[in-house]
Amino acid sequence: MSSTIFLIIALVTTGIFVIQFILSIFFGDIDADVDVDTDISSVVSFKGLTHFGIGFGWYMYLAGNTEIQTYAVAIFVGLCFVLAVWFLYKKAFQLQQVNRSEQTEQLVGRECTIYFKQNDGRYTVQTKRDGAMREVDVISESGKTYQTGDHTVITRYQNGTLYIQ
Repeated sequence: MSSTIFLIIALVTTGIFVIQFILSIFFGDIDADVDVDTDISSVVSFKGLTHFGIGFGWYMYLAGNTEIQTYAVAIFVGLCFVLAVWFLYKKAFQLQQVNRSEQTEQLVGRECTIYFKQNDGRYTVQTKRDGAMREVDVISESGKTYQTGDHTVITRYQNGTLYIQ
C-alpha cells in the first residue's frame, strides 16, 4: 500500500514537471516570480515542491520500504533535486540579463588597460563598458608614456575625448 502512495506522488509530480517543461518550451516562461538574489521563496515554490516530490517519491518507490533511514535518504534526495533546479534557474537567469548601454561620460573613474600606443600621447585602452571589455581611444593628460599592459584610470571626458592620467 505504501509503495502505491509513493508511486502516485512520483507520477503526479513527474507529470506536473513534464507539463511545465512542455509549456515553457512552446510558450516561454510563464512564471513571472523570479528573484535575482537568494532567498527562501525561490527555493520553496511550486516548482521546488514539484522537484522535491519527484526525488522523494521515486526514491521511496524504488527503495520499497518505509524504514526511518529510507525516509531520511529520500528527503535528502528530494532536497538535492530542489537545490539542483534552483542552481540551474539561477544560472539561466544570469544568461538572460540585459546589458544597458552606457554613455561615454560614465567611463570617468573607471580602470583601463593600455592596449595600443597610437602616437603623441594617444592610446587605445581596454575598459569594461556595456557589460563587456571594449576598446576606446584616450589621450594622456600628463604626457606620461605608457606601455602595453599598463593599468591606469580614465580621469575626465571633455568635448568627445576621454583622458587618462
